[in-house]
Amino acid sequence: MFKLESLLFNNRDDSQKYQFSKHTFIYGMNTVGKTALTKAIDYVLGSSENLTYQGLDNIDSIEAYLTNNLTTLWVKRTISGEYFYRRTEDSAYSEISADTYKDNICLMLTPNPNNHFVQVYSKVFDENPTFRSFNFLNYMEEKGLGDLSVVFTKARELKYQIRVSNIMDFFFNYNNIEQIYEKELLLEQREKELDELTKDYQEYERSLLQIQKLFRELQLKYTGNYEKDYSTFKKFQTSYTRTAQTKSKDLVYLSKASFSLAEEIKLYSFIQSQANNMVERKERIKRLLAILNSIVEGNHDYKQYIDFITKTVEEIQEENIILSLTDYQKAIRGIQTEKGKIDQQIMMLKGQASEITYEDAVKKIGLIEHIFSILNRNVDYTRLDSLRGETSKLKREIKELKSAFDKKEISAFNNRLTNLYLKSDLKVKHLIEDLHDTDFTLEFDPFRLCLFASHKTEEGVERFIPGSMARQTHLQMLIYLCMFDYLKRDFQDFIYMPLLIIDSANQPMGIEIFREVYPTIVNLAEEIGIQTIFLSKDHLDGISDQDFIDISSGLNKFHKQS
Repeated sequence: MFKLESLLFNNRDDSQKYQFSKHTFIYGMNTVGKTALTKAIDYVLGSSENLTYQGLDNIDSIEAYLTNNLTTLWVKRTISGEYFYRRTEDSAYSEISADTYKDNICLMLTPNPNNHFVQVYSKVFDENPTFRSFNFLNYMEEKGLGDLSVVFTKARELKYQIRVSNIMDFFFNYNNIEQIYEKELLLEQREKELDELTKDYQEYERSLLQIQKLFRELQLKYTGNYEKDYSTFKKFQTSYTRTAQTKSKDLVYLSKASFSLAEEIKLYSFIQSQANNMVERKERIKRLLAILNSIVEGNHDYKQYIDFITKTVEEIQEENIILSLTDYQKAIRGIQTEKGKIDQQIMMLKGQASEITYEDAVKKIGLIEHIFSILNRNVDYTRLDSLRGETSKLKREIKELKSAFDKKEISAFNNRLTNLYLKSDLKVKHLIEDLHDTDFTLEFDPFRLCLFASHKTEEGVERFIPGSMARQTHLQMLIYLCMFDYLKRDFQDFIYMPLLIIDSANQPMGIEIFREVYPTIVNLAEEIGIQTIFLSKDHLDGISDQDFIDISSGLNKFHKQS
């Protein structure tokens, strides 16, 4: 089993050593350096933050002695940031890089790490994991104790909360996490390709509208056929002359015809709307008659009414068939096509009525030439439709995979958490209250990092956040230990550190409750295989000398009082 054996503060040729047992209890009042000790441990174990915490001045370096069942390791980190290690007590320290420093500690945790876990994590998060990736499990900081809205105190900052939530997704949705990553990667590629094709498509569609407008302004006939229209343009570009227009109806006549067709479209649309409403009304009547028929059916006294209902329903069905035979949309589309042709002639006549200067014609010719170069490009409509379908499908699949987390494992986790809490036989007020609460259960949400409780009320099952700081801190410690238990069972030989440091848990709990709860937490940690370090301003009786460290006179003897 991995163990942090000792910690040394070095100042020139002098040092101060703290020896840790499997379950260490550190006693000291406020401001003597309890929190500073957690910062020192985190620093020597590879934290990226500088060691600037109050009370840790006049230290040149910090050393830690680490052991497991197979070997030993001494690590040292200077305040200026250099990293050193040695394998035996008598050997000299060798300077190494930060990555090698962390890798050596990883080997102390798992001499043979599970490569599949590591590979999947590396692929999903684009980084090689070390024990530092999961160090939010190693610290219950004083700030954040009892906050069940964000159970892990190191995740209280938004940037860490998102990262920790993603890591919990890795732990509790492991079976799908690799598929999710690969599909997200493919989605990113497809969306990039779709974006490029969409830009080409939109530019092509804009160019089509623009060239029709320019042809009208130059009084050229536009057909929509690229070859014909390009030929028309080239002839005009050469001679600046237009083919004479065939005789057409005058502008007033065409405008009246266009208006008449527009009114006809409105009329057909209105009739279609009325027909739809009539069908809906008749369907409602038909349903009501069916209900009435089911009430009087079988009673001979109401035969005449039954016959009337049957006849009326048949008439409704026939009327609906007649109404549905008329294809209003087809009629409207035909009129719109005819109106479009007339409107095209109107625009042509208006164009002929306007004068175009030579300079305007030259500008328009240059613009048309550019537009034809765009229209000459091939827009892959088939690929565009295929990409739209594929991206929609990928988004749907990713959403389904993300929601398909291992509910069985989460349920087992919460059952374990509830049992550890309710069956601890502690004589504390909050536990006694919850034991008497009907169907009281705990629900940890690993993705939102929060804890709820539920119980039965007159209205049904109600979810709520448990109250009282004592209860909340108690539950918070249990969640940390349940996470270690879960990883030990489902993620064997993965590179997390089996160490839990709890700073000032006694304060929100109070000494009486803390005295009851502390032994159960230590026993559970022992069962799971976790080293614990408790820091408290309350002295507990019955703790052995080898487990007890008193820092009442100050953590750092080199500290200069201001």
